[in-house]
Amino acid sequence: MVTTPTLSAPVGPGQPNLPDDLRTLRQVLNEFSTRGFLQPAVTLPAEGGFDAAVAAALQAVENQYFFGEADPDNKLEANDTLFRFLVQAGQDSQQIAASLSGETYALAAAMVPGGIDRQKRTTVTTPQLVNGKTVMKRETQVETINGNIRSYLPQILQALTQRALNDTDMLMMALGTIRAESSSFRPIDEGVSKYNTSPKETPGHHAFDLYDFRSELGNDAEGAGALYKGRGFVQLTGNENYDKVGAQIGVDLLADPDQANEPAIAAAILAQFLKNKEAAIRQALKNNDLARARRLVNGGSHGLAEFKASFAAGRRYLGIVIPPKARAKAKAKAKVGTSATPAVKPAAAPKGAAVAGLR
Repeated sequence: MVTTPTLSAPVGPGQPNLPDDLRTLRQVLNEFSTRGFLQPAVTLPAEGGFDAAVAAALQAVENQYFFGEADPDNKLEANDTLFRFLVQAGQDSQQIAASLSGETYALAAAMVPGGIDRQKRTTVTTPQLVNGKTVMKRETQVETINGNIRSYLPQILQALTQRALNDTDMLMMALGTIRAESSSFRPIDEGVSKYNTSPKETPGHHAFDLYDFRSELGNDAEGAGALYKGRGFVQLTGNENYDKVGAQIGVDLLADPDQANEPAIAAAILAQFLKNKEAAIRQALKNNDLARARRLVNGGSHGLAEFKASFAAGRRYLGIVIPPKARAKAKAKAKVGTSATPAVKPAAAPKGAAVAGLR
């Protein structure tokens, strides 16, 4: 059960500043920053008192979301708007992955734009009688065509939920992986490239021959590379991965590798692969080490630029949508009649806020 962070006593200059409260505040601020809600980002030590770094981080939040003012008396308390705002923003972002809500779709659309809905425009000409004369009237009809996100994200959410990965960090990891591996948001076959296939003039050349006899992939025969090439949302690659992950999800992928492209199975493969690396992935994300997070899935840096771009887009979306909602909830609970003065007075206000297989 998730415990809602709280403060047992006021925090700020001249306040009790109990160690547990400062530890909680630092953690809340770090999580808020890590999710991309605070620019420039901050990383506060887990232990410490109410120092200049904590004061500056609080003031930065106030400047970005409260026009420089949030809480009275130059102190922070559990029921103050600013603290509730920080806590609510974290809770809302954790809950966003629960279902295919409008917010979840929008997050996926931001992170994997190749899977978004599209509009089809058709011009229709019809005869109409005007002042006794027949004229042709042209009208443009707009039809919304569902994109791949609508088709496949529900299955991915279900697979993540079944493996206790239904929080925003792991949803973003799944979406970033899809952006890097199958940008149209559908399970696909890996294409022939210089990374998996030798030049045509090479003796014995055939598609995916560079994957043959790759011990780290579990391939030990000619043709194994093509048989167990990358497939699905996460591009599961190699005999060893097909064997291990297939057994974990209850599907014989060795007997029929093409099953890895069936949407429900592809979703399960993606979620299971992330589950297998969960602890390391979570640590990498906590450290904002996206290169390591990508390497844990891909085995290298293939698709790293797309992966980083996807996370940046997702964090921008969360920063735009979630904090204002949290702010509205916090304001609704604010004490009636309290004067609005900054929790911490600034020295100077800031100038604004700115896969699965080895290859």
